Amino acid sequence: MLNIAILAYDNCLQSGIAGMLDLFTLANWEQKRLTPNSSSLFCHTELVTLNGEAVTSFNRQPVAANKSLQECHKIDLLIVPGVMGRPDRLLEQTELIEWIGTQHSNGTVVASACSGAFLLAEAGILTKRRATTHWQLVERFRQRYPKVDLQIDELIVDEGDYLCAGGTGAHIDLALHLIARFGSKTLANVCARMMMIDGGSRNQAPFVKFKENREHIDDSVLNVQLWLDKYYREKVSAQLMVKKSGLNERTFLRRFRKATGASPLEYLQKKRIEKAKQLLVKTDKTMAEITTAVGYVDLSSFRRLFSQVVGVSPTVYRKKFTE
Repeated sequence: MLNIAILAYDNCLQSGIAGMLDLFTLANWEQKRLTPNSSSLFCHTELVTLNGEAVTSFNRQPVAANKSLQECHKIDLLIVPGVMGRPDRLLEQTELIEWIGTQHSNGTVVASACSGAFLLAEAGILTKRRATTHWQLVERFRQRYPKVDLQIDELIVDEGDYLCAGGTGAHIDLALHLIARFGSKTLANVCARMMMIDGGSRNQAPFVKFKENREHIDDSVLNVQLWLDKYYREKVSAQLMVKKSGLNERTFLRRFRKATGASPLEYLQKKRIEKAKQLLVKTDKTMAEITTAVGYVDLSSFRRLFSQVVGVSPTVYRKKFTE
């Protein structure tokens, strides 16, 4: 039987904790039904807080604990949920972060949801390794943890000794993934059907909004960004952006990536696709008209590019997000 500890702290998302507890309890229930001759359950769960006292969740409701950190022993799986908003205050709790790192060093598998990845990174678990978090926290995460290989389009990153799940609602996907990994795919599928959850593979890409980072002090890069605001629809090349910057090519490419997190052509591509997403949900323009409006010529090529970057086709995106 899997021993699971779920952390709770002030401003945590109660839905994330309760949703996972419900699925793990359901997994125990379904395990009995699937294996009637076995007395073994899927898991035992405990809710853990820093000092064993109740905490206040984001919705201002109390979350009671079973144990304190010091009382929690022999954990197979530790779940680190997210908080609403910036996790800065949580990252000041050094005792909590050190405890997470110690559990991981002792062989406990650690799984984060949403902004919980910040705690794993702060504990040193993610250094030079893959991770994901909520797409709105990307820039803050990358600035604080530049040595983490952030895969923001991924909904779940499973590296064996740790897991990260992306957006706010990804705790459900994470719970099902954990049931499949530590139980069985059959058990996870049964739980998904019972709760009417689409257990298919998903990613964050359709939800990600391209943020044109301008919170930097590089005027040469900023001038190119402002120029692209007017001319992104035109035939723009990397060489033309270099010329507009007034820098040599090597310096411009290095400084542009440092300031924006992308190469000039990646930035232009994402800017055009973001504009196409806006036109899809806010206008009745055809895909051919949108393709031209954002600076592309070949409709088929742009459809493929859109699907590759966004994770769904333009048609699906329009149906899903039209206001």
